[in-house]
Amino acid sequence: MAQTVFGQTDALALSIAAWLNTFPLSMPIKAQRRFVLNDTASALPDVNSPVQVDIFPDIEIGDRQGISSAFASHYAVHLFIQQRLTSAANEDAQCALLTRLRSEIIEAMKPLPFAIPNAVHVPNQGLYMVQVKNADKQGLYDLARLLGQHVYVSDTILVFRAAV
Repeated sequence: MAQTVFGQTDALALSIAAWLNTFPLSMPIKAQRRFVLNDTASALPDVNSPVQVDIFPDIEIGDRQGISSAFASHYAVHLFIQQRLTSAANEDAQCALLTRLRSEIIEAMKPLPFAIPNAVHVPNQGLYMVQVKNADKQGLYDLARLLGQHVYVSDTILVFRAAV
């Protein structure tokens, strides 16, 4: 039996991945919603393949609005970009392109309302991005993994809120 109803952040991750696969970007990508991180360097795409863009469901934060039964909810997902650079002619240039891709995705998503009609509670037609933050404590990308394994990894948390 195919699943037709999803949790709030899972529905949002599916919506974002579907949108990313149709949006024209400066580099070819393969976006998908995932739950398990693919961190084996040899299994990651190289520079001649589409960039792996994974959307991971994260947390949902709901706050009660006064004494009413209404809640204001925030939904978070991870935008996780990975690519193996061992076959790159110039790793610095490829890292610059991947960093630009990250910014391009974020900037394109800022004004868009994302719909989650297949969410288990309160299907919503207008979730807007309200916050972007790096998940890596090291910064925009994982420098240790880049230097040690020649893999570009950028983990960004995107927080969305329903339009009111």
